[in-house]
Amino acid sequence: MKRTYLSIVGLMLLFIATGPALADWQDQQDAIHQLWDARAPVGHTQNFPANQCDNWAALPQNVQAVSTQTGSGLVVPSVSAANNALTDGLRQMAQSLHAYNTALTNVGTFYPAEVDGPFLMDAAYWQGAGRSPHGNALDHLPQINLAGLDNNTCPAGLANMNRQQVMDALNQTNNISNSQRWHCYSNRFSTVGQDHIPLTGYVEFTQQEYNGYAYAAADGRIVYDYVNNLVYFTPAHYRQWKKADFAQDMTGNYGCTPGGTCCDPFFKIVP
Repeated sequence: MKRTYLSIVGLMLLFIATGPALADWQDQQDAIHQLWDARAPVGHTQNFPANQCDNWAALPQNVQAVSTQTGSGLVVPSVSAANNALTDGLRQMAQSLHAYNTALTNVGTFYPAEVDGPFLMDAAYWQGAGRSPHGNALDHLPQINLAGLDNNTCPAGLANMNRQQVMDALNQTNNISNSQRWHCYSNRFSTVGQDHIPLTGYVEFTQQEYNGYAYAAADGRIVYDYVNNLVYFTPAHYRQWKKADFAQDMTGNYGCTPGGTCCDPFFKIVP
C-alpha cells in the first residue's frame, strides 16, 4: 500500500497500519546523537567510542568491517535502514535507493522504484528531491572510480532543460546505464551560483519529511554514490559535530582532522 499524509484520518490509519512513527528528531544535535547511538556493530559500541571516530587504525576489525575509511582520516559509521533511529522519510528514501539498479540501460528505469512509506515516490518526488553533485572536496567520503563514465554519451540539449525536463529526458534515453544517467544529471547541475562543482560520483538529495523533523529540507542531505549504489546521510548539511556532546563543532573550513575535536559529518545508511 502506498500512502501519503494528507489528513488527520490518513495519519490515524497509518498509525493503525504500521504502529508509531520512527525517530522524531528535535534538532540536528538530537539527530546526530540518535544516529551515533544506532551505529554498527550493534551491541559492540564500546569498541567504537566517539574519540575514535577519526582513528581508523584504532578500531577493531569487526568495527572496520561495517564502517567506512575516508581520505580525510575520518571514519564514517554505518546505521541500518531498519533501525528506529531513522525518520520515516529517510528510511523510505534509503530503502528505495538500496533497491536501485545502477547498471540498467533500458528506457523507463532511471527513477528509483517506489517503496512503502509516507511519500508517493513518483517522478515528481525525485525531481523535487534532486540537488547538485557533491564535490567531496575534503574527502569526508571515499573517492569513487569514475572509469567508464563518459558524458559524451549524454543526450543532447540537457543544458537548456530544467530539472524535471532533464530527469525525464534521461529516463527516456536508451543504451546508457543509470550510473551514466546520474553522471549526466550531475554534469548538468554542476554549477551552483558562481561555483563549479567537480563530478565525483556523488549526487545530493534533500531529505524528505512530512513531519517529525522540521530541519529536514534545510539541513538533511542524502549523498548518493551512483557508481557503487551506496547511501550516505548528514542531518546537519555537512556541519561537523563535536565528539563530546554532538553539538556543532566550529573547526574552520570544515577542517576536521585526526586528533581534532570533531567527527565526520556523514553516516552511511546500509540495508
